[in-house]
Amino acid sequence: MKNLDFVLAPSAGHAVAVPDDAQLSEVIDIFRANAQLRLLAVLDAAGRPVGIIREQRVRELLFCPYWFSLMQNPTIGGSIAMMIEPCLTAGVDESTADLLRIVSRAAGHEGLVLVRDGRFVETLDSGQLARLAMLREVELAHERAARASRVDDAGRRFQQDVAAWTASLSDMAREAETVAHALSDRARQTGLDAVSVAGATAQTLAGLHELGDRGHALAAAMARIVDDGRLARAARHEAHRTIVEAGDRAAALQAASQAIEHMLALIIDMAGRTNMLALNAGIEAARAGDAGRGFAVVASEVKQLAGQTRSAASDITQYVDRIRDVIGQVTEGFREVEKAIDANNGFSDAIEQAVDGQSATTLTIASYVEQAVAAGREIDMRAHGISHGASAVGADAESLGQLSSGLTKLAEALHQRAGRFVDAVAAA
Repeated sequence: MKNLDFVLAPSAGHAVAVPDDAQLSEVIDIFRANAQLRLLAVLDAAGRPVGIIREQRVRELLFCPYWFSLMQNPTIGGSIAMMIEPCLTAGVDESTADLLRIVSRAAGHEGLVLVRDGRFVETLDSGQLARLAMLREVELAHERAARASRVDDAGRRFQQDVAAWTASLSDMAREAETVAHALSDRARQTGLDAVSVAGATAQTLAGLHELGDRGHALAAAMARIVDDGRLARAARHEAHRTIVEAGDRAAALQAASQAIEHMLALIIDMAGRTNMLALNAGIEAARAGDAGRGFAVVASEVKQLAGQTRSAASDITQYVDRIRDVIGQVTEGFREVEKAIDANNGFSDAIEQAVDGQSATTLTIASYVEQAVAAGREIDMRAHGISHGASAVGADAESLGQLSSGLTKLAEALHQRAGRFVDAVAAA
């Protein structure tokens, strides 16, 4: 039995026992010899307890008026069977708490028999059990005191840990609150920037719309210019053809004037010859006298006619020369006009090609402007989305700041509550 030696040492007779065939007189002698003995174990032949005999029963028997007569009766006086009572048994190695638990569960028993491997070791009476219970209470008190000391130490360490944790928690909460305020300010600034971007985007969209409209108008004007250029090119080609034809006609007139000039030269030559013939005829008529007078008149008329023809031919030659000069100038002018028209055609073709290219470029620019307008709308939508998101982030940041502030207050309350808890545990 653990922790019982110093408790049971002052008592005697704990290990005293009698066999189950012992005489009552032996039992009385044992109780008389052991004044502190309250229970006497009864063992079988193998040393196993079969019951107990209480000192109180023996005392009652001794104080009975008929005790002497009973003792003289050989049937009753020599047997202890009527004195044996059932007993509680427990292992000698059981703990004090287990022994007390066994006794508390079995009501009506005043003692306990301790055994080892089923064999008797010693007995514990009610007084010894009471002393054992008292010892157990002392042990429990020591254990509670030690536990209270450990709880107090743990509480102090817990308070220190909680203080450190709450301090760290408060610091983190303050940092979170600072970050939340900074985040709120940044979100507010981001919202303002997004509003500014949205305003600038709206102005840009208006400018892009106007630019797109003007681009389309310019493209339409370019298209009209291209159409007018085609008509002008057709007119230029027609004028060129007309000038070429007029040049050809002027060249034909110049050739005809040259032919007329040759004819006039021939007429002048013929008039000169006729004049010579008329002169010769007049000479011959003068030689003929009166016979040739009529011929002389004819010759004179022919001479006058030849002179007139020659004079008229000379005048015509001057006019033909002038006409030829004019026709030459006209022909040269037609050639210059033709060259100018050719050059104009080249310039017009280049201009038309440039206008065609500019028209395509204008259409491309208009397309890009439309794409830019679409992108501007997207940017405007995104800017408004950023503004709304920034507002939401700002609200969340403010909520985070409030939560951080509440967390700081909770940390302080936790620190105070932990202190009160440790004080209460220490006071208990």
